[in-house]
Amino acid sequence: MIRLAAILLAVVFGFTAKAQVQGVMLDEPVALPTFSFHDENDATYETLDLKDQWTLIMIGFLTCPDVCPFTLGNLEAAVAETGMRVRPDNVPKVWFLSVDPDRDAKYVSEYGPFFHPDFRSMTGTREDIDAFVEASDGYYRLMPPDADGFYDVQHTSAVSVIAPDGTLRAKLQPPFDPGLTAEFLSRLQISYRKALSQ
Repeated sequence: MIRLAAILLAVVFGFTAKAQVQGVMLDEPVALPTFSFHDENDATYETLDLKDQWTLIMIGFLTCPDVCPFTLGNLEAAVAETGMRVRPDNVPKVWFLSVDPDRDAKYVSEYGPFFHPDFRSMTGTREDIDAFVEASDGYYRLMPPDADGFYDVQHTSAVSVIAPDGTLRAKLQPPFDPGLTAEFLSRLQISYRKALSQ
């Protein structure tokens, strides 16, 4: 189990807390396994592609009714806000990883760009998906199908924050308030640069 040290940010207007974001910084960076994700257009997204950029990765599935669209919509606003606080080359990329390749593989590339043209969505083999989910301390579960063959997917709502060295450095938890999430990410980048300079 990954040991986590929580950083809780809150904005207070007067004496009333209006919103909060829970950013969880890992005690130690976590190396990610080698993986190769893909979409239906043969674009690939590999472990090495995480190098030299900040990346936010969430898991889910295309027919998710709430968590996935809510999270990606808020991440779009959070990334835009982060862009006003960090250098352009430090604005995080966003990857959406479908853990339901059987249903999503034919259309997966369309999902991310629906929320922002720069967002990317992908899936992969069960082996690569499971390796990433385990390394990031996430979870998902394919529920038993109903009489019509439809099944739901339970999954973590946390978003993994990957640093330019390709290691997992933090997790974002809902509610993903744009300003507070951007503040957390900018502080994380400052902490990362200080650690590199030591």
